[in-house]
Amino acid sequence: MMKFIFPYKLNLHILQLEEYRVEALFKWVFKNFFKRKLEGKKPLVMTQKAKLLLYLSILFALITFITLTVAFKTTGATAGIILTTQPYIFLSLAILAIKPYEIRNRQKIKEKTREKVLALKKKGLKVIGITGSFGKTSVKEFLYQILVTKYSVLKTPESYNTLLGIAKVVDLELDESYEFFICEMGAYKIGEIKELCEIVPPDYGILTGINEQHLERFGSIENTIKAKFELVQAVNDGEKVLLNKENENVMNNYDKYVKNPNFYSSGSNLSAAIEMSKLLGMTEKEMEKPLAEIKPIPHRLEVKNLPDGTTLIDDAYNSNVDGFKQALNLLSTFKDQPKILVTPGIVELGNKTKEIHVELGKLADGICDQIFLVGKSERTEALAEGINNPKKTTYLDSISQLKDSLATLNLKSPVVLFENDLPDNY
Repeated sequence: MMKFIFPYKLNLHILQLEEYRVEALFKWVFKNFFKRKLEGKKPLVMTQKAKLLLYLSILFALITFITLTVAFKTTGATAGIILTTQPYIFLSLAILAIKPYEIRNRQKIKEKTREKVLALKKKGLKVIGITGSFGKTSVKEFLYQILVTKYSVLKTPESYNTLLGIAKVVDLELDESYEFFICEMGAYKIGEIKELCEIVPPDYGILTGINEQHLERFGSIENTIKAKFELVQAVNDGEKVLLNKENENVMNNYDKYVKNPNFYSSGSNLSAAIEMSKLLGMTEKEMEKPLAEIKPIPHRLEVKNLPDGTTLIDDAYNSNVDGFKQALNLLSTFKDQPKILVTPGIVELGNKTKEIHVELGKLADGICDQIFLVGKSERTEALAEGINNPKKTTYLDSISQLKDSLATLNLKSPVVLFENDLPDNY
């Protein structure tokens, strides 16, 4: 009951999932004003920052309550309604209150990280930067699995690709024993990759591709292109740059930023890792063993055979337009088995949301026997619009309903593609 009345932790949870972006919190609140419970896929982590914001927001709320009741003679009930319905306002004030400290602290972290990386580079360390709208983590993991059989290599873990995440790895793990540091670089706006390249100057760079992923945050595909090519500009040596030859946005724009780069042509993440390994001095003979033992990346087109005869294609980690199409293409290769798609769609496509999802719906319609759309949203409704046969389409309130829905179909040895698993803030 108290969680319903005082949803401070709920709003704090959303704020944390949105990387403490106030505008994103407000957007979520206005769309989900009366929502008081999340599925809890990724729990709230009470870090020092989260605790500080919670305590400050409660303090601001109490000050507001006292001001309203004492100075403005507002009734306790009216003041209470304000407190219970507006926690996002007090959390936003808390964010503003700690902003000056965060700016100073961020600058100190940048200087400390850059100083350490430059010192290690003088001793022979080479930095490999990886960015793109998709495939960053997979390329990083494959590249690491190959290089580590010959060199001493450190990589940013999981999907650590922000300034603070990278700085933490540099501070705690990077030392002179490493020959290569593979650094995944993410961004939501122009200038962020440039900033990362200033603190961790790259010697080599991989641009995996550019599409509409996070278009809502970047504002336009032109902004996305400029942002992603900041890595290429930082390397400033075409012979040490590797580009995806099959990506239209890369091929139409690369000559503005770099001369004579290298390309990988198959479009796969493993191909990018192989080509970069060659640039770094590995021979095909040296790569035979690691390639034979290469491990798939969890939740990224990971094929699993279940005991009941179901084949699961787990692509639930994240989704983007190119990845969605690639996953459907893989699903289409299972010729003699019922093919099922389960998806909530792709987030943050901005004004391209409907157009892209209608296109994906048409593509899925030609491949899938059944399509389960998770949640009612602009995304899933656009997918449904692209599907000609409405009998193929079933809406689920949540993924937990899938098992019962599949059971009613009574399919023999189906292939089920899980394409994307939205975090709680969507």
